[in-house]
Amino acid sequence: MRRTFAALFLCLLTGACAPGASSREAVSSPATVVAQLYRDYAWEIVLEDAHGWSTLLDEPRDVLTKYFDDPLVDLLEQDRRCRERTRAICTLDGSPIWYSNDPDARRLTIAGGADSTEIAVSFTRSQPPPDGEIIKLTYRMARTPRGWRVHDVRFPEGGSLVALLSAQ
Repeated sequence: MRRTFAALFLCLLTGACAPGASSREAVSSPATVVAQLYRDYAWEIVLEDAHGWSTLLDEPRDVLTKYFDDPLVDLLEQDRRCRERTRAICTLDGSPIWYSNDPDARRLTIAGGADSTEIAVSFTRSQPPPDGEIIKLTYRMARTPRGWRVHDVRFPEGGSLVALLSAQ
């Protein structure tokens, strides 16, 4: 009985009850993918010393493809190979999901954007400069054979992750 209730609750929560939807694709709504990305990497803003834990940008391809589409994973891997080869910052000098090289966030919200392929993420920085600054990111999503994945991230000043990485 508990398993049935749990399955029904999960089904209703994720929208996996839709007729004809595969279980993998059903739990991969645009908002769910972005929320899972933040759930999986929230430790980056909480733990100062996470021995043995890989930051998002250091993850292998099979992990990155859980969140990002193949073209964006290719660009992220290209930047990582450059960092490994040169032992220096290439294009990304911080985490794109925290819009910082020193992740800091509180009051994170994830909501639908201007259309069904956009997810709006906002959070407040608790550290200067300036204290209380609100960061707003827009995730552009794409439907892939593996379900919804992040195709690009637009930054507050108007740039985007794909544009930044493509300029290498």
